[in-house]
Amino acid sequence: MKLFIANTTKQRQIFAYRKLETGRLVQIPINHGDQMMVLDGSTEEVESVIQHHQMYGLIDSTRIDQSQAFVGLCYSLNKPVSAAVIEKTIRDNDIHLTRGAHGRRQASVSALDSALRDSGTGYSGEMEVSAEQAKGRDDNEDADVVNETIVTEKSGNKKK
Repeated sequence: MKLFIANTTKQRQIFAYRKLETGRLVQIPINHGDQMMVLDGSTEEVESVIQHHQMYGLIDSTRIDQSQAFVGLCYSLNKPVSAAVIEKTIRDNDIHLTRGAHGRRQASVSALDSALRDSGTGYSGEMEVSAEQAKGRDDNEDADVVNETIVTEKSGNKKK
């Protein structure tokens, strides 16, 4: 039985496992968007590797539902993961990560606003924070960039 692992992240991954018989560590580098056949062995060996890596997010390539979560590594048995699945998962991961980053920026500004209100400095709100991504040298004109402004509300006057 063959085990193929596809890397759907934007960084190089090193897939590691131990051989059942010898306990020897096997490490296989997998570049961004690539896949490798990491094991050609018995069903027991393959299932052991899959079971171990599932707790770290390894998912069957036929069961990827990108509306749920980020997918870093996926696997296929006896045949390579299709290029279409890898490409779609990378695109969906970008959307998922962008959405999560926006939520974290909003939460960060909200926490800063709350801390300033509670600090006793007289701050009454109305903060504006801008996040802008500069283009890198490898970015083309079609590359998505971050350019957003997050504004907090001014608190009402409190009567004592």
